[in-house]
Amino acid sequence: MMIDRKTGHAPRTEALAREIAGLREPCVGCPGCTGLCPALIEALVLPDLLVGRG
Repeated sequence: MMIDRKTGHAPRTEALAREIAGLREPCVGCPGCTGLCPALIEALVLPDLLVGRG
């Protein structure tokens, strides 16, 4: 079965997907990095959350 995976249609989700796709090294310095993980997602999302609170 062939499955096409697409990013979500929400603007924030699309922006996050583009940012993740543009990374040259999917790592935030964790020992034993295995790629995309909650720490990386948090590092990418946190700045926008903090700016949006004001």
